[in-house]
Amino acid sequence: MRKTVALIFAVALIGFALVPSAFADLRAGADVTDITPLPEHYPISTAGSMAATFLDGTEERIHCRTLMLGDAEDDQKLVSFTLVDSCLVPRELVDSAKRLASAKTGIPAANFTIAATHTHSAPTATPAFQSNPSVAYQIFLAEQIAASIAKAHENLEPAEAGWAVGENDRQAFNRRWFVTEPYENPFGETTDTVRMNPGFDKGGGKVSKPAGPTDPAIPMLAVRSSKGDKKPIGLLANYTLHYVGSPPLTADGKRQLSGDYFDRFARIMAEKVAPGDDRYVAILSNGTSGDINNNDYGSPAPEKKYAPGEKMMEVAQSVADSAFEAFQRIEYRTDFPIEVAARELDLGVRKPDADDLARAHEILGSPEQLINGNLRAREAIYARETLQLREYPDTVPVRLQAYRLGDLCILTTPCETFVEIGLELKKLSPFGTTMVIELANGYNGYLPTPQQHEWGGYETWRAKSSYLEENASVKMVEAFREMFGELETE
Repeated sequence: MRKTVALIFAVALIGFALVPSAFADLRAGADVTDITPLPEHYPISTAGSMAATFLDGTEERIHCRTLMLGDAEDDQKLVSFTLVDSCLVPRELVDSAKRLASAKTGIPAANFTIAATHTHSAPTATPAFQSNPSVAYQIFLAEQIAASIAKAHENLEPAEAGWAVGENDRQAFNRRWFVTEPYENPFGETTDTVRMNPGFDKGGGKVSKPAGPTDPAIPMLAVRSSKGDKKPIGLLANYTLHYVGSPPLTADGKRQLSGDYFDRFARIMAEKVAPGDDRYVAILSNGTSGDINNNDYGSPAPEKKYAPGEKMMEVAQSVADSAFEAFQRIEYRTDFPIEVAARELDLGVRKPDADDLARAHEILGSPEQLINGNLRAREAIYARETLQLREYPDTVPVRLQAYRLGDLCILTTPCETFVEIGLELKKLSPFGTTMVIELANGYNGYLPTPQQHEWGGYETWRAKSSYLEENASVKMVEAFREMFGELETE
């Protein structure tokens, strides 16, 4: 296999390529940076629900984690992956962090991936339903992400890398179920044939079967020193599970921030791979989990009652055990190509029509009880979303990335992507191992397939959380198909 690093960047489906050059060795570095709000940021809004909620402090710390690798001699040919303990990170913040990191390191901003883990116990970074971000925290977060990338760059050392795929089918379940009786959505319609999270009673017996598959794979990229001690440096893993939730409470019983099972996985894997080494960085990215959660509604309700924080630790331990089993089979090397391809798609927005707007005004114009400043009625919340989407542009730019590292391919989407899309991309990929990182380089809402749009359900309801055209997934898959071809031929 030839020893090359090629960088390909395409904007609006127009591509250009840098001339590949040989490299003698690989470098890699990793970092963990604290992104917990500073005292002056409190009280701070938290993301993950339809209501605006605020915290006055936290005992648990949250972080961003970065893994960087590439050419031993040329910073222009380094790539990095940063996972942020956040529910959603907007493109403007991502682009700001990339500019700052590029200025600090000299690495092209196009070579960075910045993604949210999707913990539902983090400060709001992008507007979501009734939660709005603190501008001061957004600025702080962009600076901390850039600092993490810069520190990973400072930590670069001669390295070798390898990859493997673990499997865990015990923690991820499709959360969308077909209904046997119509139910009303927030727009006054009874056309939905799928319901999210029906409960362990299966919606009172009104749902029949899951509306999609799951993906048990745990693909991972590992790097270690190429020196005699072969000291582990870092790990980037991927698992398709939305989040777990119910984090531990503070000592006085209050809600707090948490990195969810993603953070627990990182700590457990670090102890397994490099016990006692506080420089080792394990990272868990989120796969295409837009319709996946940790509740098995096909089984009776669990008898065990979990304490706050217990379930996320149990899930993290299970996934880490499966990942470590595969990790031990990894074979390392330095002589593989690293290539990057990207696309900027211009996708349509599902905007409300005149009737939608009139209904929204009518709902919000009637007496509405506010509790702690929040709209509580579901139809009122979506009426507010309807009025806000009126201000959206007719089309939005959506950024996709594809990396080739030897026979490993890493794809990124800026959406809460449905699992069947990730499975289709893995099937189409010409490479031996493929991982798909969602919620990367911005946020463009849920990404259902056209068929899932037709079935309806929460993830398809028009809002800031779901607004792309119904054919968006088809266009993204086709763009990735083209990028596969570019990565194969370089």
